[in-house]
Amino acid sequence: MKKIIQQLSFSKEINLIFLSTFLFATSMGINFVTLPSVLSKNGIDPGRIGIAVTCDILAGIFISFFLSRLSAKLGILYTLFISSSLYAAALLLIYFYQNFYLWLGFCFIIGSSWFTFVIIRQAWLNALLTNIQRGIGLGVLSTTISIGFAFGPIAVNVFGSESYYSFIASATLALLAFITLLFIKIKAVAQVESKRLSFRDLFKHCPRCFLAKFFLDAQYCFLITFTIIFGKKIGLSAEKSGILISSYMISGLFDVYVGFLLKKYNPYKLINIGFLGSLTLFTSISIYYQSYLFLLIAYFILGVFAALIYVSTLTIINQTYPKEKLVAANATLQSIGLIGALFSSLFGGYLINIFDYRGFTMNIILGCIFYLTFLVIYEKKFIK
Repeated sequence: MKKIIQQLSFSKEINLIFLSTFLFATSMGINFVTLPSVLSKNGIDPGRIGIAVTCDILAGIFISFFLSRLSAKLGILYTLFISSSLYAAALLLIYFYQNFYLWLGFCFIIGSSWFTFVIIRQAWLNALLTNIQRGIGLGVLSTTISIGFAFGPIAVNVFGSESYYSFIASATLALLAFITLLFIKIKAVAQVESKRLSFRDLFKHCPRCFLAKFFLDAQYCFLITFTIIFGKKIGLSAEKSGILISSYMISGLFDVYVGFLLKKYNPYKLINIGFLGSLTLFTSISIYYQSYLFLLIAYFILGVFAALIYVSTLTIINQTYPKEKLVAANATLQSIGLIGALFSSLFGGYLINIFDYRGFTMNIILGCIFYLTFLVIYEKKFIK
């Protein structure tokens, strides 16, 4: 036990990044419920909600092409200040729905801002972690994100999914996330290389991580975005559907344990287990969706399988590239995930329009099958 506690002991700088991560993740967790709820209230169908999510995703992909250069020129802290401020301002304004196209504009600002804030802070953390700490440190990071995401929908239950107070709370948390980072010593700020890392280079060095991130984020974004819609179609309120998201996120407590598993097991094996488990559970959800208790349990276990994929993938990538390339590597990896989320949101939204609630599980099942098919082909080629 003493050894485990020692392994979970980090420097002040790293702990401040964990605190900032929790605050910002809680803000995003609030948005997972409030944004689709306000759109649904204004008569927007699932297909167009998918388009709104797509705009947020496209913003992240767009800013990823300039992020390394931007952060190298402006510096990490100033870039974090700009991104958190724009994010908060857009949230305070987006509530006042005027028309769908204006909403898309605010979504673009929110998407580019959260991408910038999250990726730079994540790269900063990895620059401070040693290789010995990395697996457990990223497990703690993932757990912190999950707990924040879980607290978000719970906070919405207090304020209401369509209340302006929820938007104020989200914006305030984002600003506090930046303020927390100001207490980190300047000398601990990571150096950034301005050159961008291409998709081709990342796929060449880590093809399984490339595809794992693509399909994990496709699953994750779709689940977070459309669980509210899925819940309404099977007779659940927005608040009860939001608790399903909390169940998924609270399983992030397991993420720290994944860090310990990485000390004993091959990270690629953990990724494979994650996708096999997700496929099995979503197949079960398509059959037993009428049981709310089953859904709560299934969402929790899904979060565990997602942790196996997420922490293992991040560990591999951040051990592959040197510190000065971590912003570029993490930005490219996240862009790959966003592209997966983009296709999943567009394709999945229209699957729900066509197949109703069954389109929800169908979309994620297909993603898992595609990844596992690639795995079989890749491993046969590798063995050969």
